[in-house]
Formats: sequence, C-alpha cells, structure tokens
Amino acid sequence: MAVKILQGGTVIGFDDDAQAVRVLPKASVVIEDDHIAAILRDSEFDDYAIPANADIINVEGKIVSPGFVNTHVHMWQTAYRTIGPDIVLAQYFGNWLSQMSDDAKLFTPDDIYISCLQGYLEGLHSGVTSYVDHAHNNWASDVVEPGFTAAEDSGARVWWCYDVAHREAFPLQDQWKALARVASKATPSSLVQPGISLDSLSGSFQAEEKENHLQNTKQMLDDLNLKAITLHHMNGPWPNDGHSSPVQICKHNLHSKQRPIIFSHAPFLDSEEQQALSEHDVFVSITPESECHFGHGQVSGRNVSKQAALGLDTNWTFSGDMLFQARLWLQNVRLTSFHQTLQKGLLPRETPFTVEQGFLMATRQGGLALRRRDIGVLQVGAQADIVVFDGDSPNMLGWSNPVAAVMLHANPGDIEHVLVAGRFVKRDFKLVNMKLAWTEVRERFLKTARRIQAQAANAPPLPEKVWGVGEMGDVEVSSTI
Repeated sequence: MAVKILQGGTVIGFDDDAQAVRVLPKASVVIEDDHIAAILRDSEFDDYAIPANADIINVEGKIVSPGFVNTHVHMWQTAYRTIGPDIVLAQYFGNWLSQMSDDAKLFTPDDIYISCLQGYLEGLHSGVTSYVDHAHNNWASDVVEPGFTAAEDSGARVWWCYDVAHREAFPLQDQWKALARVASKATPSSLVQPGISLDSLSGSFQAEEKENHLQNTKQMLDDLNLKAITLHHMNGPWPNDGHSSPVQICKHNLHSKQRPIIFSHAPFLDSEEQQALSEHDVFVSITPESECHFGHGQVSGRNVSKQAALGLDTNWTFSGDMLFQARLWLQNVRLTSFHQTLQKGLLPRETPFTVEQGFLMATRQGGLALRRRDIGVLQVGAQADIVVFDGDSPNMLGWSNPVAAVMLHANPGDIEHVLVAGRFVKRDFKLVNMKLAWTEVRERFLKTARRIQAQAANAPPLPEKVWGVGEMGDVEVSSTI
C-alpha cells in the first residue's frame, strides 16, 4: 500500500451535513493508494500511526484544495491554439475549424494524439484533475482511438464521450465498432472511462418510426458499459428543433445512477427544462469564457446553480485552466444580478453569489454532475485528486481566507503539486510521471500546430444563415479608435 501525507496545510474540505466548505487550518491529508484515508488536525497527527514507507510532503503555509473538474472540452482541437482569436460561433458552424470542416481532415492520427495529450497536460499543470471530453474526432476511423489513448497516457481522470455520427466515409455501424474497441480497453479501475455524445443521435429519437434507433442506442449504452452521456443544447435564437432539450432527452431514460447526462452550454433553458434538470438530477455544463467569446449567450445558467457545473469548451481559443472559468462565472453572475437591482434605481445590499459557491461550481458540482460524490471534494473516502497552492507568490501573499485566495487571487503558476488518484502528476511546480518527456511533447505538438494552423488559417466567408435557418444580426462594436 502506497501512503502519502500532505502535512500541515490549510485544507479546503467539505461538510456534507452543512452542505458547505469546511476549512481546516494546520491539517494533514493521509492518502492510501488512490483515496483519502484520513484528514487530521495538527493535534491529532502525533497519535496517527504513520507507516514507515510513507512519503511525507510538508505543505505548511500552503492551501490544499480538491482538484478542479472540467465538464466540457473538445481536446483534439488544442493544436488550433490562437488561430481564431475573434471567431464567432456562426463561423465555427460555417465550416471552419469544427469537426465537420475540411480543416479537421488535416489531422493525422498522430496529430490527434499529440494535440489531445498536450491539452490534458496543460489542464493538469493548472490543477484540472477530471475531464468530460466531448470527443467529436469522428470523421475517419483512424483518428478515433488516438484521442482515447492520449487520455490514458495523460494521467488525468477522463470521461471520454465519443460523438457517434454517420459520415459517408465512416458510417454509423463502423463508428459503433470504433467506440466498442475503445470501450473494451477500460476496466472498472481505469482512470479513463468511455462515454458517448448524443449530438448526432438525439434527432433520431423523436419520431415513432425511429424507435428501433433509440432501442439500439440504449442497447449499445449497456453492451459497451458506457459511463456518461453528454450533448450540446442551445435553443433561444439558435436553430433548435428540441431534440437536445433536457425535457426530450430525459424522457427516454437513457441515464441512470451510474450513467449521468450533462447538457453543455444550455444558455436559454425555459422553466420546463429547468424543472427537468432537477427532476432527473442531471446537470448542465456552463462554459463561461466560451459563451462570452463565441456568442452563445448565457441567460438561464445563474438560475440553475444547483444543477450546474463548469466547463471550458474549446481550449484552442483560451487557456485550459478552470481557475479563470470559475472567476469569470462568479463575476458574471454578480454583474447580471447587480444590473437588475441597479436598473430599478436601487443599490445592491448583498452579493448574489459568494466565492464559496463559485469554488464549488468548479469542484464539487463537477463531481455531482458525474454522479461521483468522491470527486471534487476533500473528504475521507474521496478520491485523492488534490491541488496544492503555494500561496507565497506576490499575488497570493498575505491570504487568510483560502477559498477567496484561490478564487480571486491565484493563477496556475501558484500550483505547486497536483495528484490524481493519489499519484503525483505535478510536483514542485513541474509535470512528473509523464508517458512522454516534455521535450518530446513540445517538439511533436509544435510540429503539428504549425503545419495545421498554416493550412487552416484562412476562414471561409460567414454564412448568410446558420445551417440555412438561423438569422444573422449586427452587433454594437466597441473600439479604442
């Protein structure tokens, strides 16, 4: 049994009875293999029987936090980094840089592997220990498995949800076979578990004549032992026929206690959809920066905090850490609520969203979205997915409230250690225990990124309508000139 002890830090735990963060100053976290065996106060430590082979890490003066959970990302696209700094969603849908575009076909299997691996490593370096990867690298049979292999090689905890979508050169039955090959690699103890995206399948569930398709999907979910379901949901002014709505999807009983559903973005949930989330205990993944950047919008997210977690979406567009997503969402909720009061001619008397709630959105809520109460929390019995912040940097020095320090002052450079399932993936500010040396990752990734970006640099014209239906409109442009 491998034992590690993070000794003497300030631990951000969670109290189930109070349903709140529980801060433990001068506490030690005892890790046995992949889980937390004990959390000891300073006064209890001397009485604890420390195994002779224990690896004791002094974290005095540091902040010990649960790992962050990213509930929505498309990791294969990492190699596009910086290519579309001012892109809007209509351009993405209009055959530029998406999985449906000609640009995707520039990726070789090795490109998919190294693009995904680098993306996971970026997140781990920034304290992201768990991911839901909406893997829509689905245009050819040979680019599917390298994405899953990269997840395995990264050392991260990943729910790898493949987007089964019929393509002329890669028909539906062959895609199911590809997912079956990937799913067969996972064992119950694997950090990477197979899942599915219903983006391209949900439209087939609606009509009675498609009942066989629905039943086949249900059968495959069971036969392949798929552990999670995810799909995009937009609505509002975005073209939508209701196929991806929580109301429609949940009525088919595809989810279970062991198989959660996560709806990504969901910016315009109506009251019936909000009720469906609560009734079926399913979650949305809010991706704050993406929804600001691309123009998805996000109107209803602040109303469903109990059934919401945070994600990133396209980490080629911005950085892969969740600290900024949590901070941006915290301040977005505050700003929106404050405006409502100010527009009435009144002054806000309290904050509508606390730093603790923002912190939980990026940690515990992600675990709940995956129906894993042992993820995103520091408790006895929880998985040892842990982040240690140094706290002595110029931007954090002087902290007294650890949650506020993380939420409002920290950046990825303050993260000293990261563990996933009790195993160091970052130690003393450096990535460790890597499948490939960083120099090799760097060389291969740069080669891929430079080639693909050069070939995909020219954006096609903006479509007149999104998918031939969605009407385009002008926006009020701001300028420093």
